[in-house]
Amino acid sequence: MVLYVIWLVTTALAVFYSWWSYNFLRKRDAYQHSLLAIQEAPLVTDDFESQADLLCQACIEETSASGCVIFLHHGAEEGELKLASAAGLGIGSTDVGGTELAQVVKDLAYQCWSTGEMIKHSVKGFHFLFLPIWHGHGDGGVMYFNWDKGLSGPDLLEISLLRSASSVAALLAPRFGREGSLEKAHEEIQMLRGEIAQESHLAGVGRLAAGVVHELSQPLTAVLTVVGSLSRTLVDPTSARRLAIIQDAVQKCKNIVEKLLVYSKASMEQERNVSFSRFVRAYTDMNQVVMQSLELSRELLNSDNIETKLNCVNLPPVRANSTQWSQAIANLLNFFRDCLIVGKIANPHIYIETLTVDKFIKIKFTTNSTLISKEELPRLFEPFFGNAYPDLVSCPGLALVREVVHKHDGCVEARASEEGMTVVISLPVGETE
Repeated sequence: MVLYVIWLVTTALAVFYSWWSYNFLRKRDAYQHSLLAIQEAPLVTDDFESQADLLCQACIEETSASGCVIFLHHGAEEGELKLASAAGLGIGSTDVGGTELAQVVKDLAYQCWSTGEMIKHSVKGFHFLFLPIWHGHGDGGVMYFNWDKGLSGPDLLEISLLRSASSVAALLAPRFGREGSLEKAHEEIQMLRGEIAQESHLAGVGRLAAGVVHELSQPLTAVLTVVGSLSRTLVDPTSARRLAIIQDAVQKCKNIVEKLLVYSKASMEQERNVSFSRFVRAYTDMNQVVMQSLELSRELLNSDNIETKLNCVNLPPVRANSTQWSQAIANLLNFFRDCLIVGKIANPHIYIETLTVDKFIKIKFTTNSTLISKEELPRLFEPFFGNAYPDLVSCPGLALVREVVHKHDGCVEARASEEGMTVVISLPVGETE
């Protein structure tokens, strides 16, 4: 009888151990199969977005989770988590029980990201699990899982699987910031292409206008000649006075035409009957260049009730390309005009001053516009600065200003002043070949 009991107990233990071993091995194989499925899910494709989606989907299929979401930090925006991928329920709090859970999910996600610790949370029958991704690195984030009502929360094996999934997500995370930067650069390139197309269109219009202006020059000269001849033969004071008015009006038109031709001719200079290309300069009076540019823009500025003042001192001649400088100064004046108009500045004005400091000629522009903040002014001449101010259509012209100044070995800087902002152009007096 004793032997029978011993045999029965031994057999029962052997059967129980065999059954336990079988279940253990079955769970182990299932765990390994799930782990392998999660790890290999992103390998199907090279695209980051598809890899992240496949990883989320694999997590749902291999566990009892109802939804999976990956939040990653975007390198260009400090302190902000962005949605990188999602599968199943859980994209938003409305998927998991109503909008009132939105702030809970958001707070828990940021808590997990900042602490680097796993967070389990249950509310209103829903279960949540937050796992950090690559904690302590700028490109990290959070992997968030939820279980619907009626489902139990994650067990230890599922948590282990999902931890492995967060490790896989950490391998993908750096690509999120890089591809986001590439996407932003692509958008800027597309925007730049649009601006170039617009500039090309304006250049075509400018060439057409230059041809019209050139054709107008000859008949205006002929009118001036005839009027001058008639005025010398007339005796009637009334008729002579009327001819003088006509002569002044035609002369004004001719002066405007000649000034416009400055912007259409090639960048060539004449010195002692020798032609110079745009890379070689002739001795130039910068006061004369500034006065001509201001005179050409004065009518437009006056129409907008913008006061202009020019204070010049005697400047030494410098080797410069007057055509390029006329265009650069006109672009600056157009930019100031736009700032004053867009900013709706009361009593708008632009003051220009020329002076010499040591071995430099300085051209100082001061305006009472406060549209550009004090912190942004040092970046005024940087590429793409105008993207933040779409209403300032003249911003692209600042690139020409910087290019002309740098070609002449000078420098340009913008800074805040008591009135608003000041732009100072410095040009060395010595030769700049």
